[in-house]
Amino acid sequence: MALGFGAQALLRDVIAGIFFLAEDAFRVGEYIESGTTTKSTVERITLRTVALRHHNGPLHFVPYGSLGTVRNNSRDWVIEKFNLPLPIDVDSETVRKLIKKVGEAMLQDEEVGHMLREPLKGKLSRIDPGVKIFRCKFETTPGKQFDVRAQATKRLEAALRAAGIGFADGRQTVYLQRVGDRLFIEDARPD
Repeated sequence: MALGFGAQALLRDVIAGIFFLAEDAFRVGEYIESGTTTKSTVERITLRTVALRHHNGPLHFVPYGSLGTVRNNSRDWVIEKFNLPLPIDVDSETVRKLIKKVGEAMLQDEEVGHMLREPLKGKLSRIDPGVKIFRCKFETTPGKQFDVRAQATKRLEAALRAAGIGFADGRQTVYLQRVGDRLFIEDARPD
């Protein structure tokens, strides 16, 4: 009886593996997430299992039948997004143009230009009490998003400083109003 269950599991793993490989769901060197919450780089592919190396070092051998849904984070391109918190009184159009200018300069740069598929762009995303949040994004090759984001934030910081714009400090203005002998506090908190 146990042999029958073992054979079923083996057959399930091999058949699932054939479909994963036929559909080119992942390749050696790609970073994937499986339905079993394993997030790792594909290190080896065998007939029955895939060897996944976690970024901290452990190597997981996962039978294909246990993979479930696979999310491939290394295929073709990646869109990276990050927020830029700026003071509430900054001109939104000036900041948008500044971000676009930094993105165009990055495209021309030999160090990072080849990694970008779409330039850095940004726009006003939302206004919170005391701060405007600009949402920035770019498209790059997989695995390069961290290097490009580091360059983007470094260049944005320098461009903002040159334009006399600082980052939001998170402080909020509170207004005190005296009516008769009572003191009322008004602030910009949302209801």
